[in-house]
Amino acid sequence: MIKLYNTLTRNKEDFIPINEGKVKMYACGVTPYDEIHIGHARQAVVYDVIRSYFEYAGYEVSYVRNYTDVDDKIIDRANREGKKSTEVSGHFMKENSRDLDALKVHRASHEPTVTECMDDIIDFIQVLISKGFGYEVNGEVFFDIDKFSKYGCLSNRKRENLINSEESPNKKNNNDFVLWKPHKTGEPFWESPWSKGRPGWHIECSVMAKKYLGDSIDIHGGGLDLLFPHHENEIAQSEAYSGKQFSKYWVHNGLVMIDGTKMSKSLGNFLTVKDALKDYFPEEIRYTILTHQYSSAIDFSNQLFLNARKRLHYFYSTLLRMRDLIDGVEVDSETSKAPEYITGLEAKFVEFMNDNFNAPRVISELADVFKELNKILVSSKYSLEEKTGIFNIFFKTFNDISSVLRLFEEKPRDYISKLKDKILNEREVTVEYIENRLKDRQSAKITKNYEKADSIKNELMQKGISIQDTSGLVGWDIIF
Repeated sequence: MIKLYNTLTRNKEDFIPINEGKVKMYACGVTPYDEIHIGHARQAVVYDVIRSYFEYAGYEVSYVRNYTDVDDKIIDRANREGKKSTEVSGHFMKENSRDLDALKVHRASHEPTVTECMDDIIDFIQVLISKGFGYEVNGEVFFDIDKFSKYGCLSNRKRENLINSEESPNKKNNNDFVLWKPHKTGEPFWESPWSKGRPGWHIECSVMAKKYLGDSIDIHGGGLDLLFPHHENEIAQSEAYSGKQFSKYWVHNGLVMIDGTKMSKSLGNFLTVKDALKDYFPEEIRYTILTHQYSSAIDFSNQLFLNARKRLHYFYSTLLRMRDLIDGVEVDSETSKAPEYITGLEAKFVEFMNDNFNAPRVISELADVFKELNKILVSSKYSLEEKTGIFNIFFKTFNDISSVLRLFEEKPRDYISKLKDKILNEREVTVEYIENRLKDRQSAKITKNYEKADSIKNELMQKGISIQDTSGLVGWDIIF
C-alpha cells in the first residue's frame, strides 16, 4: 500500500484511488516568460518520479502539467521587447521542454495551455456565477469566498489572513479573488459575456484539471509556495462548480534556496536550469534533487552538486568494474544464489517508495549495497561464475530502480569518460600533459632520481590527479 503525506489532512494516508488501478494527477506548470530555474526543475523531477513509481506499481497514470501562457509577466516582457505575447510564451515553452528533456523528465500525458482552453474557462466562470459563487462588477468577475464555507481548508489560515493580493475597487471584500478581468491597453484579450479581457490566475488550473481529468482527481501537486492562495482558490472554484471533492490528496514539494538564502534575481543568486547544465551533468542535478525528501527544503550550492558528482562517480565506477568483470561470462542466473541484501533489494525499494516516495532512502540503500558489491569484486571467496550470477541478479532489480529514478542509466565507461573530460577542462589540465608528466616520472625512477619522481607526483596531486601504480602498470585518476 502506497502511503503519502496529504497536505489537506496533515496526515500520511493510504493511497486509495478514485478508480481502481488508475491515477489522475495534476501539477501546476510554469508561466513561460523566462528561463526555468532550479526550483522548477525540482518540482518537475519530483512529480516525474512519483508518476513513474505509480506506473512501476502497476497503475495507469494520467498526468497533466500545464502552461500558464497568459500572464502579466509575459505581457510586460512582450511589451518591453516589442513582441507579441504569444511569441514570448511560445519561445519559453520550447526552452522549458528542452531543459526538462535534458534532465530526463518525461513529458506529461497532457501539457495544455491557458489560451487553448479559453472557451472552457469562460463556460466555467458562467456556471460559478449562475450558482451564486461568482459576481460581476464593471466587467470584472470575482469569486465570493463567503459563499464557500470550506474556504481555508487547505492552508488552515485564520480568517484575517485569507486576503487575496489582487487589488480592485470592484471587490465586495478583500478576501475575494478574481476570475476574469477586463483588458488594459497593450494587453491581449478574449471576448466574454462580461468584458473583453482575460482570466485570473487561479481559474485556469481548475479548468484544465477538469477538462483532462474530470471533476475529481486523485493527486494535485505543486510547490509549497502555491498552497495559498493558488491551491486554496482552486479548491473553492472546482468544488463550487461541481459539488464534489476536487482532489483527494494534496502533495507539496519544498522550497529551494541558493547558498543559504532564498533564491531571488534581485539578490543575484538565481540559478536557471540552462546555467546549471553548463556546470553540471543532468544526472548530477537529478541526484541532488532526489537525495532530498521531496517535501523538505533544498539549499543548492556548488558543493552540493560536487558531492553528487563524487557519489555518481563512485556508483558508475563500481558498475564499470562489475560489467568489465562479467563481460562474456555465461552462467545460469536461475540457479545462481545471491546475498539477501541483493535478493531483498526490490522489497526494500518498494518499502521505501511506498513510504511517501522516499527516494533519498532508496539511494542510501543502494549506496550500502554498492559497498558490499565492491567487496565481492575483490573477494577470493567467490569464483568468477559465482560473481557473475550475483551481479546478474543485482542488475535485474537495479535496472528497474534506475528506470523509476532515471539515474545510473548511462553506459558506465562513457559516463566516466565524459566526467573526466569535464573535470580536466575545469581544472585546465590536458590528458597529454598528464601522460607526459607520467613519462617524466617513470624516467626519473629509472635513473633513481626519486626526489624528482616524488615532485612530479605532488605536482599532479595539486592539480587533482592521483597516480596509480599497480602490477607494474602506471595509470591515473581524478581526485575529487
